[in-house]
Amino acid sequence: MRNSFLLLQRLVLVSAFLGGSLSLIVAERGIAVEENELSGQERNSRSKEEWISAYHDEPQGNEMITIEPESLLLNELDHPAVTIDEWLTQISQAGQQSTVQVTNVVLSSRESGVDIVLETAEGQLASPVTQIVGDAFIAEISNAILSLQEGEDFQVANPADGIALVSVNSLEGDRIRIVVTGSDAPPDVSLANAGQGLALTVVPGVATADSIPDGDTIQVVVSATRTEEPLLEIPRSVTIIEREEIEQQTFARNDLSTVLGNLVPGFGPPTATGSTRGQNLRGRTALILIDGIPQNTNTSFATELTVIDPSAIERIEVVRGPSAVYGDGAAGGVVNIITRPPVDEGFVGEAAVTLRPDLGNLADEGFGYRLQAGASGREGQFDFRINTALDVDQATFDADGDRIPPNGLSNENRTIGVSGKLGYDISDTQRIQLGATFFNSNFESEFISDPATLSIPGLQAAEALRVGDLDFDDDPRQNVATVNLTYRNEDILNSQVDAQVYYRTFDLTQLPSDIRGLFPDTLFPFAPRVFQTNLDVEEIGARLQFDTEITDTFSLLWGADFGREENEAPFNDIDPESFDNGDIEVIGTPTQTPPYVIRNVGAFAQAEWEPINEVILSGGLRYENIAADVDDFTGSPFTDFFEPPPDIDGGRVSSDDVVFNAGIVYRTTPNLSLFFNFAQGFSFPNLDSFLGFLPAGTSIEDDFVLEPQKVNNYEVGIRGIWQQVEFSLAGFLTTSELGSALVVDPEGFTETIRAPQRNFGIEFTTDWKPSDRWLLGGSVTWNEGDFDPGDTGDFQALSSIDVQPATVRLYLENETLPGWRTRFQSVLVSDRSRAINAGTDFFDIDGYILVDLLSSLELGPGKLELGVENLFNVDYFPVDSQERIGIQEIRRFAGRGRSLSLRYGLTF
Repeated sequence: MRNSFLLLQRLVLVSAFLGGSLSLIVAERGIAVEENELSGQERNSRSKEEWISAYHDEPQGNEMITIEPESLLLNELDHPAVTIDEWLTQISQAGQQSTVQVTNVVLSSRESGVDIVLETAEGQLASPVTQIVGDAFIAEISNAILSLQEGEDFQVANPADGIALVSVNSLEGDRIRIVVTGSDAPPDVSLANAGQGLALTVVPGVATADSIPDGDTIQVVVSATRTEEPLLEIPRSVTIIEREEIEQQTFARNDLSTVLGNLVPGFGPPTATGSTRGQNLRGRTALILIDGIPQNTNTSFATELTVIDPSAIERIEVVRGPSAVYGDGAAGGVVNIITRPPVDEGFVGEAAVTLRPDLGNLADEGFGYRLQAGASGREGQFDFRINTALDVDQATFDADGDRIPPNGLSNENRTIGVSGKLGYDISDTQRIQLGATFFNSNFESEFISDPATLSIPGLQAAEALRVGDLDFDDDPRQNVATVNLTYRNEDILNSQVDAQVYYRTFDLTQLPSDIRGLFPDTLFPFAPRVFQTNLDVEEIGARLQFDTEITDTFSLLWGADFGREENEAPFNDIDPESFDNGDIEVIGTPTQTPPYVIRNVGAFAQAEWEPINEVILSGGLRYENIAADVDDFTGSPFTDFFEPPPDIDGGRVSSDDVVFNAGIVYRTTPNLSLFFNFAQGFSFPNLDSFLGFLPAGTSIEDDFVLEPQKVNNYEVGIRGIWQQVEFSLAGFLTTSELGSALVVDPEGFTETIRAPQRNFGIEFTTDWKPSDRWLLGGSVTWNEGDFDPGDTGDFQALSSIDVQPATVRLYLENETLPGWRTRFQSVLVSDRSRAINAGTDFFDIDGYILVDLLSSLELGPGKLELGVENLFNVDYFPVDSQERIGIQEIRRFAGRGRSLSLRYGLTF
């Protein structure tokens, strides 16, 4: 009955303020009050002020609320409450007249969890307003300021198992915010008075399906360094893209290269096709991983981001700069795509429908759609997840309404993506999981890029030519399939052990190219005039690592990797007459790249030591051994203008080396850290850029152009993380004695030059949340690069294929109403002419500005989303299209004009 009495007191108080009827409120609430709890005389004798005094004097658990009734009117509240309790809390907080100083924050460990005490000077702290956001417990106190001796906010990372971060921060308006973030789930927090201060008893929470709401988790760790670490303790530049952002960015365009191009500093702006050609990381190739499995092939086809449907992705973690931890292929950094895990309890299903109507071109196949469904569940020790998606990309049109030719990756194709996981918890410390991913893209279209464009003087936009239904011997497509088995044991020799084996296949056949109008028959007489390019790859690999805690302040990560890649890239020589008649017949398969096998073995050890609380030291070594075995082959028919392709004797190219990395983080305050990092990378060049075009008499073993490259990266930066503001600023320099630089000639042919190379730049990011309803920020990327083609010390600008122009990314997001959020985002790409002025390129880059609109509304049981790409219908060419000159002009695709997307999805 005590609870009924307390609630009645609150109802009477509200009635007194609003002038309403107490009997009506009580009748609506259905509350029964016993005579011995509140007599009629007491009800009738008390004035409004007496009711308030009674409410104040009645103990409220750990709450002591003081209200000045005449100090605030309901219509003066910034955000009127929707419940009585919320209204009372707002009145109480707004009516506080004295500000209390919190002079000390004491954190002490318990057997399970921590105790936190806020010590105060004179005055009583207001009752905290609490909420759970993702994995974080948040409490705000309205009448307090933080006055610590250090003069800074309070923050401690990983104070106990299951608790990732504790922070106490000052807010505007004499407020304090306390945030306790759990490692896997929101912590359980009890509040109690501590004299005039406040005491919190914190116990780690247990992760459940309900405790992890989509998109709300406060990210404090990354795993692209092969082990989880708090973000403030990593001596590298890192970007983390959560699942909510991935869904937001991909419902308009189902393309990971656009996601990274819009959100990641140092990464090139979005491309026209979804490929990563002309879109690298800090001017060098990035290693793309999916759950630790490499997706890069030793080729230059640049399709490693079109191998998985985004609906299967939990988050993407990008570590910028070369990595000595992962080895081959990470000269520019690591992009680790982490797929969605199974739920921890029960069953969860999801479904979504996306429509992409081009309202001005519906009659010309300007309508696309996407269907998505998934499910995850757990029963006993077994769990599973499956994600499926069908995406039918429509024809696309530029800002003038002209049809953009099919590019073989991101328009006029159909993709099917299926991914699944089946896991079994052997014990509390052991788990085994089987995962599989299948991704198919079908590129068939009634249109091709019109070859007549090649004969028109000057630079032209690629134009679409209708050729009708084509009957291919070898259908244009891309198939990727991956199977992997992982095992984890969290308690072997004081170590966590992770083991993985995988098998992967990659099969690509591109759209046909018709170059009959470009060369006379006397030029390249042995080359096909109509052809398709192909790539067939088969990979197996294994990874084993041990994460060993030597002491509380010293840990060691060590292990080994093995990979074997077998690939071949022939042309499909197509009979020109059959091509003109629509019945496409393959009459030969000349060499583009001969069959070869690359084998990679690496062993690594990475240590981390925290000698004092403010300093973290890290460093390690990796031994890398790479070998390529090449069969005897006949060179490419494009090797010589007049002569037949040469016969080349095969052989083995091999090399090994040790790479090193070291870093230091100095935490000047709990929220601010300085870092310095030195890291080396070691990788083979893409052999397909050289093997097919070697001249007669070349010795595979002795040709220096096939030698691996070793890079040195120096990086210094500062990173700050507060509740309302985050920022990072970093500068880098990357050098290599034997780089791989592209040179583009007037005919559009590219040549790879092995020469000394250096890349350098500055990156700045910031995110600011001035209120609960507003979020804004962005990034600035400036990077440049040079190479020394004669190895004489005379450096010249790298191509704009290797170095993208300076880019600014901005966004502004607002919660207009509860459940309705709107985001404007913009990409500003600058001009770049250094390469054409130096003679490296025969094209320059014209800058452009694009603006997108993304809006979402909680509607019914799900969410309705609207996206408008290129909101102002800007007529432009993406950076990767501007480099398409000469023979490549048929791939000089204009940028997509204004496009609309509408999505409705729900979870059940």
